[in-house]
Amino acid sequence: MLNPGILLPECKVMESFIKDSLKEYLEIKGTISGYQHGFMEGRSCLTNLLESLESWTQALDNGYGIDVLYLDYRKAFDSVPHKRLLEKLKIYGVHSKLLQWIQSFLEARLMRVGIRGSFSDWIKVLSGVPQGSVLGTLLFLLFVNDLPEWIKNSMRMFEDDVKI
Repeated sequence: MLNPGILLPECKVMESFIKDSLKEYLEIKGTISGYQHGFMEGRSCLTNLLESLESWTQALDNGYGIDVLYLDYRKAFDSVPHKRLLEKLKIYGVHSKLLQWIQSFLEARLMRVGIRGSFSDWIKVLSGVPQGSVLGTLLFLLFVNDLPEWIKNSMRMFEDDVKI
């Protein structure tokens, strides 16, 4: 019997095709927030820090004080609700067979806990994007993509880390 917790190489190849196509589509539409620096072409931890420093310097030059709030989502990748993520993907224009494939990719997962050679029964995974998968990171970024719409102050994001 195949271990349901193991991703087959064929799945990784399919994920790569889907990720590249989806990312290109979202970039053409300008969907991905400009505040996000994680896993984005031409952006990095360094660009995140440089933009933050520029923003803070400008505020100080204009006579304002600065307070910085750092957020790091706890178990960020594990806590993404599948239904909300799928709804956001629909809003971003992902439909039909691609949306069905992503839904299967997310919901057709099982997990179990092992301690000292003893294992629990397999149970269905109800939330989260698969860590270590090719597509999981992009799906997480899309889930938090609208965060800047809710924050009125200057902010920068790098994956699940946020500076406000």
